[in-house]
Amino acid sequence: MIAGAATEHVGADARHSVRVDTDGDFVLDEVLALPGVGPARRISAAAATQAALWRLDADGGGLAVTPRPGDLAEHDVPTQDDGVLLHKIETSGLFRTPVREHLAALTPAVGAAWLALAARWTDLSQYCGDLRFLNAACKLTGAVWLHRQRTSGDDVQAGGAWREPGLTGQLAAVGRLLGGATDQVRWSLAHRILLPEPAASSGQALPTVRLTSQGRARIVVLAGAKSRSAGRLVTAAAIAGLPIEAVCWYAPSLGGTAVSSNYSSAWYPPAPPDLAPAPTVPDSIPATTAVTWDQVAAAIRAADADLVLLVGMPVVPARVLDTARLGVLNAHNGALPSHRGMDAVGWALLHNQPTVCSLHLARAVVDAGEVVAAHPVPVAPVDTLAARVKTTQLRLLLAGAANVAATGALPDLTPQPAVGTQFYRLHPHLKRLLDASPYAHNDHPQWTVIQP
Repeated sequence: MIAGAATEHVGADARHSVRVDTDGDFVLDEVLALPGVGPARRISAAAATQAALWRLDADGGGLAVTPRPGDLAEHDVPTQDDGVLLHKIETSGLFRTPVREHLAALTPAVGAAWLALAARWTDLSQYCGDLRFLNAACKLTGAVWLHRQRTSGDDVQAGGAWREPGLTGQLAAVGRLLGGATDQVRWSLAHRILLPEPAASSGQALPTVRLTSQGRARIVVLAGAKSRSAGRLVTAAAIAGLPIEAVCWYAPSLGGTAVSSNYSSAWYPPAPPDLAPAPTVPDSIPATTAVTWDQVAAAIRAADADLVLLVGMPVVPARVLDTARLGVLNAHNGALPSHRGMDAVGWALLHNQPTVCSLHLARAVVDAGEVVAAHPVPVAPVDTLAARVKTTQLRLLLAGAANVAATGALPDLTPQPAVGTQFYRLHPHLKRLLDASPYAHNDHPQWTVIQP
């Protein structure tokens, strides 16, 4: 297969069009068009860690000019240094949007070292199948591409270093590696078998059973101010007779203008627009709005909550998690502990793993709390996958709330291991590969097979 032979859909009409300054994104075909025929230089994760390459003021000068082809030893086995360095880079804040502002201080020397690390991690992703390394390689490469696009080669001091032949050649070489890895991912996605969900199950209805005994716990729902799911959850809970004492809407005042970015939301297959009005919370249930975490904690204490259910929330600080007597339950859209972190559904599809939602006790370490229950979600039909994932999360929350309401205690909890697999925001390049895959449409030959 020829690297980069297939052209990405990157135009303005694409779901994830290329935003160089905002996302640190790039058009792969443009990177492949750069001059340069030499091999990509690589560095080991140990050397990159020693140089602190997750910092813009890292000592990248020596690494930028001296890495040699073939430095990558045992490239098919990720080392402990690779995992630690991946986490440091992904959680450093370097690639927050708008990426251009956060990477303004990046130097060509550190950028060249990032390319050498991107080369190693692109290789590693192909040999071990862990696409988190390819994802990070795209971010590192996009950072150098961003600087190259924003500077002029006519002014050596202002930007000529970013267009210097050595750095250009390394960028071109990494582009060829990314092209090969892209083709491999594209081929894998195109040849997946997706079994449809049985037609008899809509998969989007919430349970309507009622609690038959007196509720033995006071429950508060803590939801993001724009969460459409909170109304569904509270309405279903009220019908079921669950003791929902209050709803607290979390609406922090962020200020400024929201940046349009492909990182703004997780990847899901294209879905028809939801034209139904957002469900409202029953008037009988008190609702408050909090703009700070202290106000959230005060609202939970005022309701004398035994249990808190999270819906559409960002990371909640420990001082809030400790407010409820029994704790806080959250429904994660990935299997725990194998799919902690962000974009869990997209990552599961990329790695050909089942989509699983997990109910867990929220702890200070994100997605690391004890698991209460888990439930798989069939991938097909793909145009309703996002809705069915959300419904599964709500079902898990309702089931957990009903158990606590009936018993006055938490259900059985399964502790997670200290070390789980952490996933990070998907680079738009990988989102576009998913957009072009069978996971983005319902036209699959195997669905025509008559089942016995």
